[in-house]
Amino acid sequence: MDADLFLLLRATLALTGACALVLCLRRPARFLWGVQGAYLLWACVPAALLAALLPASQSMHVPVPVPAEWLAPAEPAESAASVQAAGFPWQAWLLPAWLAGALASAGAMAWQQWRFRRALGALREYGHGLFQAGSSCPGLPAVVGGLRPRILLPADFEQRYSERERELVLQHERLHVRRGDLLANAAAALLRCLFWFHPLLPAVLRRFRHDQELACDAGVIARHPGQRRAYAEAMLKAQLSPSSPVPLGCHWPHRHPLKERIEMLKRPVSSPRQRIAAVLSVSLLAAGTACVAWAAQPARSAAPTQAPSASGAPAAVSDTQASPAPTPRRSMVPPRYPREAAEAGVTGLVTLLLDVDREGKVVGVEVERAEPAGVFEVAAIEAAWQWRLEPRVEDEPGVAYRTRVPIHFAIDQPQADEGGES
Repeated sequence: MDADLFLLLRATLALTGACALVLCLRRPARFLWGVQGAYLLWACVPAALLAALLPASQSMHVPVPVPAEWLAPAEPAESAASVQAAGFPWQAWLLPAWLAGALASAGAMAWQQWRFRRALGALREYGHGLFQAGSSCPGLPAVVGGLRPRILLPADFEQRYSERERELVLQHERLHVRRGDLLANAAAALLRCLFWFHPLLPAVLRRFRHDQELACDAGVIARHPGQRRAYAEAMLKAQLSPSSPVPLGCHWPHRHPLKERIEMLKRPVSSPRQRIAAVLSVSLLAAGTACVAWAAQPARSAAPTQAPSASGAPAAVSDTQASPAPTPRRSMVPPRYPREAAEAGVTGLVTLLLDVDREGKVVGVEVERAEPAGVFEVAAIEAAWQWRLEPRVEDEPGVAYRTRVPIHFAIDQPQADEGGES
């Protein structure tokens, strides 16, 4: 598979897993930490995505030569032209199709944002960072802009809301700006464009915006605990007005579950202990999600610097651990490919845990994993005892370090036997 498509698939799996985790935990988190703590759970999504895009760990690939006479003659492979003529090369069109969908999604969002801006009419400055629309534009009040946020107010702002309600509405929008919700919504819009093919992402992002509004409501009530009734009346008036979704902005949506927002106002304000517990727990959860997303990637095989000979001569291979660059002092004898496995066409993987002393000599061998079991372990262990790896001196006495070495037994290109078994 193409590297770009594989990267997209890896990111899609990480996004799906992180979103599923948040959707499962968001409601229990409300009872533990309040709605503000539940909103913090969405930090697991970008953490998992970034971890999935990081380079995977490398594995030390030890090539194992196989004498040609052990293998049955292979059938001639079909030419690339005949394979392409036999079927439609659908993989070649996946990346252009994804790019076309991403551009179409971005264009649709840009048109939606432009239509909203056009409906505002001539803006009139209402105060510092406040602007009042010249027409009855749906979706107001709202805050738009990323680096230079502006709070947009409806044309009938003074007539629709009382003085106390106007102050609470402005507190709501300013809290969006202070919390960085505009940048979070821009990141959500970017995800919507990049993963336009994901069937569950629109529903997931609606719940993200829902939790965002609930958290902002809770923040306003925490600052004005005695204004719950006035704030509920302001929400009701905003809900009764028509709404127009804004991709890059925060507004009081018409379709927002008003009943749930009113129920949230009845709950007690989260205590400082709950907020601290929410921050610590979500931080650990986001870090764990990122580690799982990164560890789930398949390891990259490090290509050998010199191909092994058919007689099993030592070959220098690229290191996988965070140890110094390979030097001529290191040698690794390729394992002997079991003749019965080669004749039967059996391939496999043996992962060894090696204890290496200060001189680079292997002093301990342990089989961590073997697939299939009971076929290649003996050959891998016999070869490992003859290896000399790059020494790495550490402060602890005795064994210098422990390293993990996957050995891939694969029949790729049979080589002629130059005398004796490999």
